[in-house]
Formats: sequence, structure tokens, C-alpha cells
Amino acid sequence: MSRSHFKAWVLTGSLLSAWLCAAPIAAQIVPDATLPAGERSQVSGNPTVQIDGGTRRGGNLFHSFSQFSVPMGGSAYFNNAADVQNIFSRVTGGSVSNIDGVLRANGTANLFLLNPNGILFGPNAQLNIGGSFVGTTANSINFADGFQYSATIPQVAPLLTVSVPTGLQLGQNPGNIRVQGNGYNLSVQVPIFSPINRGNSTSGLRVPAGQTLALIGGDLDIDGGTLTAEQGRIELGSVRDGQVNLSATTSGFAFAYQANQRFGAIRLSQQALADASGSGLIQVQGNQVSLVDGSLLLVQNRGTQAGGSIGVKAAQSLDVSGTDPQARIVGGLYSETAGLGRGADITVSTQQLIAQGGAGTAARSYSSGDAGNITVNSSDSIQLIGFSSTNPTLISVIGNGSFNSGNGGTITVSTGRLSVLEGAALATTPFGSGKGGAVTVNATEAVEIAGVTPIFTRSSVSSNALNAGDAGVVTINTARLVLHNGGTVNTSTLATGNAGSVTINASDFVEVSGTVLGNPLSSRVGSSASIVVESLRQIFRLPDRPSGNSGSVTINTPRLNISNGANIGVNNQGTGNAGTLRVNANLIFLDRGGSITGATVSGEGGNLDLNVRDVLLLRNNSQITTSAGGNGGNIRIDAGSIVAIPTENSDIRANSVNARGGNVTINAAGIFGLQFRPQDTPLSDITATGATSALSGTVQLNINRLDPTSGLVALPTTVVDASRLIAQGCPANQGNSFVISGRGGLPPTPEQQLDDDADWRDRRRLTVAQQAVSRVGVRSQKPEVRINSELKTLPGTPIIEATGWQVTPTGAIVLVATTPVPTMQNPLSQSIACPVRQ
Repeated sequence: MSRSHFKAWVLTGSLLSAWLCAAPIAAQIVPDATLPAGERSQVSGNPTVQIDGGTRRGGNLFHSFSQFSVPMGGSAYFNNAADVQNIFSRVTGGSVSNIDGVLRANGTANLFLLNPNGILFGPNAQLNIGGSFVGTTANSINFADGFQYSATIPQVAPLLTVSVPTGLQLGQNPGNIRVQGNGYNLSVQVPIFSPINRGNSTSGLRVPAGQTLALIGGDLDIDGGTLTAEQGRIELGSVRDGQVNLSATTSGFAFAYQANQRFGAIRLSQQALADASGSGLIQVQGNQVSLVDGSLLLVQNRGTQAGGSIGVKAAQSLDVSGTDPQARIVGGLYSETAGLGRGADITVSTQQLIAQGGAGTAARSYSSGDAGNITVNSSDSIQLIGFSSTNPTLISVIGNGSFNSGNGGTITVSTGRLSVLEGAALATTPFGSGKGGAVTVNATEAVEIAGVTPIFTRSSVSSNALNAGDAGVVTINTARLVLHNGGTVNTSTLATGNAGSVTINASDFVEVSGTVLGNPLSSRVGSSASIVVESLRQIFRLPDRPSGNSGSVTINTPRLNISNGANIGVNNQGTGNAGTLRVNANLIFLDRGGSITGATVSGEGGNLDLNVRDVLLLRNNSQITTSAGGNGGNIRIDAGSIVAIPTENSDIRANSVNARGGNVTINAAGIFGLQFRPQDTPLSDITATGATSALSGTVQLNINRLDPTSGLVALPTTVVDASRLIAQGCPANQGNSFVISGRGGLPPTPEQQLDDDADWRDRRRLTVAQQAVSRVGVRSQKPEVRINSELKTLPGTPIIEATGWQVTPTGAIVLVATTPVPTMQNPLSQSIACPVRQ
């Protein structure tokens, strides 16, 4: 072949190939012969392929194809009668359906596309139908009368039915469904603080308002695709085997899955979107569900009716991560209300939930409508990690917020282990006049909260009031609660609203430890009213000083450890009052600057109520303090023992700067290493100072103890065999001992500490009152101290060796040191414990 002929052949082939690829091909929609003759599907036209015919049974119209694909620029037009309710279109051949054009039908008919081999929706795919759309790779559609319209085993014509569809029957390896697109076209004025602007985009797969858009098959991959069903329902289901039940509703169809089904993977990526705004509903059911690259499920309510719901059931895991490239839209599950209606509820059920890179789950109100509730059940673990690498102000979160007069919703999470790390948060926040919702954590194993963002946003489980609305309450029920490296459990107010209460029930222990490296922020459990820096006050329009009250904190646990600068407290830096802190524990251990505090600037001081069954131990400059600009708060401690090292400056203080000092009441069996003093010293002190000496508070120490030198102890009256207890005589060099008790040796009372250089001195107290109440000090000069001691000390009696015993008329045996009279019963016997003298 000559060079010129070869060039001509190549050019002709290239032009032919380009023409074939560019031209819509009607043969891509090919009817099969499985329907009755005269009732088979008929196609005509190009690039718009009109589909006529089909088999009509009542309100149902059946079509059957060996191939069904619509290329870019083309369309498939089902020319059905206006009274047709459902169009069932199956593909019996072995090829995937590629839909990159338009699917169209007349009237309000619902369209079912059934292809077990798979369905691919390209970036130009659109729906132009009046009813709902169900795209599925199931083997068959089941009907109420038992009929199955199968794509794998086509039935003969007489079995076609007029009854309603009841389910989808999927095989063991159903084909996958993929939706491609260029990502959503959403915007937001201020991230988080303003609602999402959904725009007017018509791209992607969209059904009319109030209808259902369902994709149910093998693995689902929404790669930049957008799915829209305003006021309707979006259903995403990945099922490996079994039936998915189907029922008609006012918004199209509802789907129900069997509990023991095998599920597949569902992935939304590249700013993919499922949007059922209005009063719509989104349900996602799979094994592994992931939303990455800022992809999200969204229900936004701008109307008067209550919002719908967002539900995700992931048998193995739910993973949400990332934001859009501009870090404006945060990926995850989002419910918003900007109208009078209530926001949609969000429910998640999975084994493992991970939110990272600034993504999360949130319900927010921007209007008078209340925000929806968030419920997460994750049997294994929940991990909230970090922040957006593009914008560190966007943290990974499970959050509920209100920005107007609407109230925030609640957050309830139930899991084995909850981890909130690197600045992430689980929180409710009222930014307006509406109230914040409650936060409840049920973690059977452990809760860990630790770390900060680069801009020092602390990891937290919290509820925070930033306006007139009150914050919600925070409750944590777990076995072990661990906070370190700046982690917090907190309720707070920065404005006029009140902070909520905090309740922690930890069956094993609570450990609060450490500060942030290079920053004074400490790990903390508490309720507070705080003053923030001026820049934040301007952003959130906060007052210079908050006027709301801080809430109460209650901790119930066997063991509470606070160390390395960490704090548990109720504090108020504004004009309001501090709450009350209550701890019920077997052991409280404060070490290396750990503190329990109640503090105010001008309001009444916070009260501290510590109930410690065994030991309260303070080491290395640890503090239990109330301090106030107003009257000092009260400290009440009921403990088995209170122990400190005298030289380590660990204090118990109820001081006031501008008013009267507080009251310190301690009930304990012993106090070791701490001593009352009229003012603070470098030693371990108990103080209650006021603005002046005349305004000092009261310190009352009630020491309930037994004294080993207190005299006789009542013995039981049970008769014993005296012959085994009394000997005729014993050598002095066998089994004897000399016991002495008193100062200079062992201390006579338990609250006195041991002295390593003590020597023996005879300083016996021969007479001591049975009960002494001492009042130390003059009230006008220093705090009043009451020491109530129940020491009972009797005069000592010389010990004389018994030489016999007597039986009284009542039958009691009495040891005597005199020679018995002849009438006394004195059956002498030899003791088995010592030999008889010869």
C-alpha cells in the first residue's frame, strides 16, 4: 500500500470513529421479546428515543429491554398514558445501563429502572418525570399478590399484575450504582453562623417536590453527583442479598431492610450532595458509609412545617471527613431550619463513627424554629478528631446550635468508647435567645477528651451560652473518664444566659490531668462564666462582663484524680453567682497543682461539697479553694481521713477578697499534715480569711476518732472454759511483753503524724476530760475555729496479775487478784500454754 493510500485510510477511519462516538445511537435502547406480542416495547427517534407500547395492567405499565443506555445529549422518553401510576422498566441483557442523558415520562407516573448488572449515571444525567424514581440493581420487583417482575428470569405475559409493588429482591452479587457529577453548587455567607445557600441549580438527579429518589443495589458511589428530592425522600441502600421491603407513602415510597441482611459500601465524594430540604427525609443503609471531600447529607427547612429526618445505618462504620476546597462548606450530616418549622432530626446507628478534618454532624436553627435532635448509637466507638487543615476554625464536631429565638436540640450519644481529640467537640451552643439543648453521653467503657487546635480551641464535651439563651445540661455516664492536654467537660456562659449543670457518673474513675504545652489552658471539668478577649467579644457581640450564673457540677465515682495543674471547679468572672460543686467518691487525690475551686469576682462564691468515704489526699501545692469578690463560698468535707504533707503548701481555703470569708466544715476521722491558720502560709493550711480580720469566716473541724489510751473496752459475756485460760503460774521469762503508748513513741491519737526522730519520754496524761470543745481565737481578730473531738480518756489503773477467779450469783466469771475464800468455786487446772512450776 502506498503512503498516500495509507494516509487516506487512516483519515477515513478516524473520521468514521469520531462520528460513531459523537452520534447518539438509538440501538442503545433495545426492546427484548419477553413481553406478549403486540404489547412489547417499541422505540423510535434519535437522539430523543421515544418509547411506546409496553404491557398495561391497571395502573402499571411494564417495559422490557435487552439494553438500556442513554448517551450524552440523548434522552429516553416513555410515552405513557397520563393515568399510568407506575412504569416498570427492566433490562434483561448482560450490559450495564449508562445514563448520561435525560429520562422522561408523562404525567405523574413513578419510574422504576431495574438492571441487575449495574447502572452508571454520568455527569449529564437528569430526570424529567412527574413522580418518584427508583434505580435498582435488584433481580426482581415483588408485588403484593406474589408476582415477581424479574430481570434474571423473565416471566411470561399472563403473570403480569395489577397489584402494587411491595419490595425489591436482590441477588448475592448485585451490580453497582454510580452517580458522577461536578459537585454541589452551594455557598455560605459565614461558615457555621449562617445557613447554607442552596442556589437554583437543576443539575444532577432530581425528582419533583414531595417525591422519592431511591438508589438501591450493590455498592453505591456518588462521585460528585447531586441528588435532590425537596420535601420528599432520598433513599440510598447497598444490599448484598435478600429483600428490601417497599411501601407507598404520601411522599412516594418508603423502604425497610431486614436486620440480618448483608450490606455493601456507600461512598459520597468530591462534594457530593443528597438534599431533601423542606420537610424531607434522607435514609442511608449500608455496611461501610463514608462522606469525604466535603460531601454532605442536607435537610434545610425554610417553611412552617416540621422538618423530616436524616437517618444513617452503617453496619460496620460511618466515616465523615473534610470540607470543600475553599473550607466554606463542612462535610457530614446537616439539618438546618431557617423558617418557622422545626429542623430535621438526625439519627445514626453504626459500629464505629469517625469524624475528622473539620467534618461532622450538626443540627442548627437560624430562626424561631427549633433545631432538630441528634441521636448517635455506635456500639464500638465514636472518634471526633481534629480540624480542617485549610481553616483551623472549622473543627470536627457533633454539634447543635441556635442562632436566633429557636431552641437548640439535644445530643444523645451511646457507645463503647468516645474519643474527642485535637480540638474536636461534642457540644450544644445557643448563640441567640433560644435555649441550648442537653448533651448526654453514655459510654460503657471510656470517654477520652484531649488536645487543642493550632489556635488553641480545646477538645470538649460542653454546652455554652453566648447570648441571652441558657446553656443546656451535660451528662456523662461511663466507666472511665480521662481528660488530658487541655480537654474539657464544661458548661459556660459568656453573656446574660445561664450556664447549665454538669453531671458525671463514672463507675471506675475520673482522671483530669495536665495543661496544654506552651499555654496555660488546663484540662478541666466545670461550669463557668468567663470573660473572653476583646476580638471575640466583637465577633460574637458579647458584653464586657457576663451576668449569667454558672451552673452546678456533680461527680460520682469511686476514684477522682486531679493532677498537673488540672482543675475541677465552678467559677464566675462576671456579676453572677458561681454554682455548687459536689463530689461523691471513695478516694480523691490531688497532686502537682491539681485543684478543686469555686470562685467569683463580684457574685456569691461557689460552694464545694466533698463526700469522701476513705481518703482525701493533697500533694505538691494542690488546692481546695473558694475565693470571691462577694462573700466567700462554703467548703464542706466529709471524709474518712484528710492527708497532706505539711511543707508542700497544699491548702483548703474559703477566702474572700472584698467581703466575708466562707465557712469550712470538715468531718473526718483524722486530719494529717494540714493545720488551721489565720492566714495563708507556705505550709499546708486551712484558712477562711475575709477582706478584713473582722470579716474572717469560720473553720469547724469535727474529728471523730477512738483513742487507744482511753481505758477499758467491754468484753463479751460468753462463758469460756477458764481451765484453758488460767495457769497456776508461769515463768516470767516466757511469752511476756512490755507495751507503752503515748507521745514520744507512737502517737496516742490517729490524727497525729509519725515523727521519725521521736524518743521515749514519760508524758502520760493522768486526767483528761471525756469531751472537750475548744474555741480558738477571737472573732474580731481571726477566723473562728471549732474543734469537736469525741476522745474518751479514763484515768489509768495499775495492772495487777490475776491469781484466781470467782463465779457471781448471775453466773458471770470474774478474775480476782486476792486469795479466794473457801466457799468459792475454784477448780484449778494446769494451763496447756505454760508449764507448772515444780
